[in-house]
Amino acid sequence: MPPRAAPADDEPATGAAVTEEAARLLGLPPPPLLPFAEAWAGMSPMARTFWAENRRVDSRATQAALGLRWRHPDYRAGLRAILAGETRKQG
Repeated sequence: MPPRAAPADDEPATGAAVTEEAARLLGLPPPPLLPFAEAWAGMSPMARTFWAENRRVDSRATQAALGLRWRHPDYRAGLRAILAGETRKQG
């Protein structure tokens, strides 16, 4: 039986890189980067909890353990699919 497809990403990237790619696809300039200390000062306690940790997952191990292969092999393909879906909904 072939592995089932799952929505996910197989290319690690920073949040900034993903945001920059999303802006590019929308034809917008990326938002300005803030120094972490400045951003931290404006975060809610829940946001601070999220950003205080840096967890990494080896997608190869996850795919093998779950018997999956990613529907979108990287965040770029995933963002393109999201945009295409939104465009279809609006059209």
